[in-house]
Amino acid sequence: MPRSFPLASRRRGMLLAAVLCSTCALAHEVPEEDEAPPEWTQSLTLEELLRVELSTPSKRLQLAREAPGVASVVTREQMRRFGWATIDEILFSQPGFFPSHDYERTTVGTRGLWEGWNNNHLLLLLDGVPMNDSDLATAFTWEISPLFLVKSVEILRGPASALYGSSAINGVIALNTLSSSHTLEDDERLEINNEARVRVGNLGTAAVDAVAVTRSRHLSAVVGFQHQHTDGFSYLSHDGSRRTDASGALQRFLVNDRRDSSYLFVKLEPSRVLRGLSLQYHLQDWNHGTGHGWRQWVPDIDGPMRDRRHIAVASYRSRPGGPLAQEYVFKYQRREYESHVRFYPSGAEDGRYRFGVTEVLETAQDELFGRAQLSGSPGEGLSLLGGVEYSATLYGGDSVHYATADLSVDSEDPPSPPTPVRLGPLYESILGEPLSNVGAYTQFAWNRLLSLPLSLTMGLRYDLKFFHYRDLEQPGTPRRFKSYEQVSPRISLVFTPSPVFSLKFQGGRAFRAPSPGELFGSNTWILEANVERMRPEQVTTFELNADWSISPQLSWRSTLFHSRYENLIGFSASNVQDNLMSQTNVGVESELLVEVGLGGMGRLSAFGNYTYVHLLEGAGRAGDLAWAPAHLAKAGASYQREHFSLALQGRYQGSVLRREEDRVDPLFRSLRPEQVPAWFRLDANVRYQLTSWAAAELKVSNLLDTESYLVKTHDYPFDYRMEGRRVFVSLEANL
Repeated sequence: MPRSFPLASRRRGMLLAAVLCSTCALAHEVPEEDEAPPEWTQSLTLEELLRVELSTPSKRLQLAREAPGVASVVTREQMRRFGWATIDEILFSQPGFFPSHDYERTTVGTRGLWEGWNNNHLLLLLDGVPMNDSDLATAFTWEISPLFLVKSVEILRGPASALYGSSAINGVIALNTLSSSHTLEDDERLEINNEARVRVGNLGTAAVDAVAVTRSRHLSAVVGFQHQHTDGFSYLSHDGSRRTDASGALQRFLVNDRRDSSYLFVKLEPSRVLRGLSLQYHLQDWNHGTGHGWRQWVPDIDGPMRDRRHIAVASYRSRPGGPLAQEYVFKYQRREYESHVRFYPSGAEDGRYRFGVTEVLETAQDELFGRAQLSGSPGEGLSLLGGVEYSATLYGGDSVHYATADLSVDSEDPPSPPTPVRLGPLYESILGEPLSNVGAYTQFAWNRLLSLPLSLTMGLRYDLKFFHYRDLEQPGTPRRFKSYEQVSPRISLVFTPSPVFSLKFQGGRAFRAPSPGELFGSNTWILEANVERMRPEQVTTFELNADWSISPQLSWRSTLFHSRYENLIGFSASNVQDNLMSQTNVGVESELLVEVGLGGMGRLSAFGNYTYVHLLEGAGRAGDLAWAPAHLAKAGASYQREHFSLALQGRYQGSVLRREEDRVDPLFRSLRPEQVPAWFRLDANVRYQLTSWAAAELKVSNLLDTESYLVKTHDYPFDYRMEGRRVFVSLEANL
């Protein structure tokens, strides 16, 4: 619960002492050989893939079978083979993840938890650095975070706040970027490795990306760029405006789904004396349509929306094998946001808004993030890790903010367009006031507990978020202070009686702190301040996992989970963000990986997984899960022979139930069924290596052109229609 300063908490002092003790007690580790130069597109057998070591579950390299948590890795070669071009496409092939939709964007639901526009419960890392949006804590997983710069993706399912803090509730998605860390000898020349791709498709889709990796004796550099445009999937749909035609039937309107995005990536890695240092710059720029509109009125004019992020990262990681592994990270992020939000069309609300209502906003936020971490081994089979993090978000006001109505008085008649109303700052209550978060964490791992093939990992993290703000309803009063504190524990036991089998039991608590957009919105209809009532979201999860390599060609893994979510944040039916609900889910995730060698005829690889989730407690009917599918099934197969590959992937999503309060209005109720029907979608990707340096690809998503929908929450007369058949043709060059 929020409390006033000072916070002389005994548990905080104990945790900080544990961090200091863990970092001071570190001893010598056996030196390891330098890692081999990375292979961007290496094709791994199933046996080799399962031997790939991951660092995300415990921040140290381990096999997925032996690491705490349920983790998997997707290589660059797998992305190419199946045609996965976005993080979403990767996640939707994994157990537990499913697509949901809100306003103009597709979001990622997980383990029976629907996700809204304003947040999701995933943490996105890029080379170990958190990349979630500073305003709404969103992980950008759709096409604006491209994969052209990525060599592998690590996916950790379940709570991970004990290491990573806020937002790591349902998992961590870690992107590992391309690199050329190998140092050239004096007699070696400068090396350059280039890739470029051009892609075109239906619905006005075109994209181009290019990446170059160079290395000299003193410096490795990666430079990449992507730009893409699509008219998007525009279709006729009802909205929530209650507009009718001459016959009294609800009208349908064209949904605007056009999207553009650009991404620039630069990474510099010195060698020799400065080896371990990395400098990165990211420029992420995208603009988009507004779908069904921001007040569920499909707008009558186009409203330009643009989001831009400048991200600079400096990090240092000591060479492996030393007595003390060190990591230092500093990140600066500037988020710039421009919007022309069309709340009401001309003549709306029985003509009261004669010229409609449009809000124009240009604003920005700055974020600083820093981390210092130490790790090492005080004895054989033991490892300790400890670190501290600090982040601060600062809002300095808006450069432009006005509307064609006074948005602070909903019932007032608007002035005519030549006299726009100047609006106050979007986050007026924290203007010039930093939002700070301090985190301290420690982790202890014992590889052979009691001389048994049993490993124990225990972690604990303390987070304190604090800020000053002004009470806008009582101007002139002194600034107020508020803070949230969270303790996130984790414990994992991994039993490995043989190199091919493991059994895991793990439990942990994770949280998501309220974001600035959920706490401080003012002078707008987009957001509404709720700083007094808002509480952090929390989840407590227990998992039992079995992982068995039945043979070098067959692997099976299954996970049982129990998750209790509390204080989930979302938009209420009245458009106010609040802690809407709590719920308890139980479920099972089961997956198979198969590989068959066909001799001279090539190789066949396949995967399949099934997820079932049941609601134990929460909003729903008789324990049935609502707003999310109870059943998910996915399967894919790829055939490779010499220069040719063919991949097919099918996804089945079971029906999605609505809540009773979502079907109250009789005018809306007749337009959508009691539940969103189940659907099946099939994707195909064909790839042919034309020469040693050129390849062609044909990708078809929703091959059968299935008409399918994603649930619209609350009482409205529509659901979100998913894209129809999409066809993409691409040409790649490697120089």
